[in-house]
Amino acid sequence: MTKRHLLSGLLLAAGALSAVPAGVSARDSQLKATLRLTTSHPNTRTGAVLNLTRPDGPNGKPKTEAVGVFQLPPGTTVNLNAVPPCLKDDTTLQVEGPAACPQSYLGTGFASLYTGLGAPVDPVGIDEQWYYAPGQLVVLYTLHGQRSPILKVGRVQIKGSTFTAPLDLPPGYPPGTKTSPKQTDVTINPYVGSHGAFITSPPTCPSDGKWITTVTLHYDDGSTDSVSDATPCR
Repeated sequence: MTKRHLLSGLLLAAGALSAVPAGVSARDSQLKATLRLTTSHPNTRTGAVLNLTRPDGPNGKPKTEAVGVFQLPPGTTVNLNAVPPCLKDDTTLQVEGPAACPQSYLGTGFASLYTGLGAPVDPVGIDEQWYYAPGQLVVLYTLHGQRSPILKVGRVQIKGSTFTAPLDLPPGYPPGTKTSPKQTDVTINPYVGSHGAFITSPPTCPSDGKWITTVTLHYDDGSTDSVSDATPCR
């Protein structure tokens, strides 16, 4: 069985797979995460770059989280009217893929998944295409290096400058476990259109020259990891 057939079966069995420099970790946290704006200038259009490596659980697979919460620096503005929204439903997005909403495109990403089956199945590389929908980011998942088929569609909620990503992960091995993401890398490009910038950096730079972001993962076992990171500003 190929990786494509195996992963497609796992994802279809599970429902929806959702999703996004060294960070300053909370004490005893094994989570490695950076979340930075792409500009160091105040009040400027910006993108955001996330690099995330999850800790391993006691079974050797990455810990599985229920929700990821990604907070941009205080004072960052996210303009929900800037990007033409993608209004297609998940079924249509799976059929049409990247052609569904090219006007809503915002960036790309990559994730590595561990099913628990070991080599040569693990890790499974997943490419991500990110789009804007009303009050959300929408991500299309494909096997690494392929534009189709769309394995699943994920949605990330936006409130203020906080992005909340619930995960509904496919089953893994052994039975009763889930396929787990280990690494996630996401780049949201700077965007500006006739209605302004999608993300605008804070209006001022603090005296210490740092804008602080926070990544918090809530795991299925009830534990939580939180890491703060700093974007240099001037």
